[in-house]
Amino acid sequence: MFIRAYLRASTKEQNAKRAKSELIAFAKDSDYKIATCYVENLSGATLVRPQLMQLIDEDHAGDVILVEQIDR
Repeated sequence: MFIRAYLRASTKEQNAKRAKSELIAFAKDSDYKIATCYVENLSGATLVRPQLMQLIDEDHAGDVILVEQIDR
């Protein structure tokens, strides 16, 4: 089982990594460690999200995906 984090911000002015420390702390509180983070600054209106597609390609049954908010 791998734990993967998806971090996305809608604009280049926003910082997609802002939630990284919170997600790492959340995993650590449950005695887990995030294996990898997928980060991108893209609008939610676009379907072209290379990091999200990479995450989906690399994800396996039993893996956990963490996101900061449901709209991510």
